[in-house]
Amino acid sequence: MSQRPRSLTVIAGAALALALLAGCAPEPAPSPTSTATQSESPSESPSESASASPSASATSTASIPTECDELGSEASRQEMVGDMTLQSDGQGFVRPAPDGATLVLGCDWIVGDATGLLVLISTATPEAVTAAIATLPEEGYTCQVSDDFGAQFCELPGAGPDTEEIVVARDDVWIYYAPVNRNGRAFLSDIASQIFG
Repeated sequence: MSQRPRSLTVIAGAALALALLAGCAPEPAPSPTSTATQSESPSESPSESASASPSASATSTASIPTECDELGSEASRQEMVGDMTLQSDGQGFVRPAPDGATLVLGCDWIVGDATGLLVLISTATPEAVTAAIATLPEEGYTCQVSDDFGAQFCELPGAGPDTEEIVVARDDVWIYYAPVNRNGRAFLSDIASQIFG
């Protein structure tokens, strides 16, 4: 008798995991409502935008890694994604992001049917980052300033344990971080410390 509710929970959790880890739309545009600022750095080709219009991060003091296997510390990375396979570079995922954001690094790891991690690190103007943070509470996020790295920290709990969506943003950097069925807080802390210093 008790196995039927548990099966439904497992099925619901797996469905949520697949939705978080899969791209929701074929267009990689970070925000469907982006208008004027998109012309400065078109989101249709984030990799080209990074080289064509570096002005969004030209004055940034942040240190953003260029490869997924350079994120965080070796220890926290191995603990979080050491058994996972890197599936994609994050292109094509539509997630909360500032207007005119340029994807600098995307990492989509997965193992099994319902465990993984999506990390999307973008840059935008500081004004666009601030404006985007202000919209997150409307989407259900709870935001506060993190004492650890002086950035805005916004979280949206998922339906299952260790399943959530987190945004960490400061100055011109926007980190979208979504672990599924694995506690990834230590890895996120290392990534934020690495980027923001």
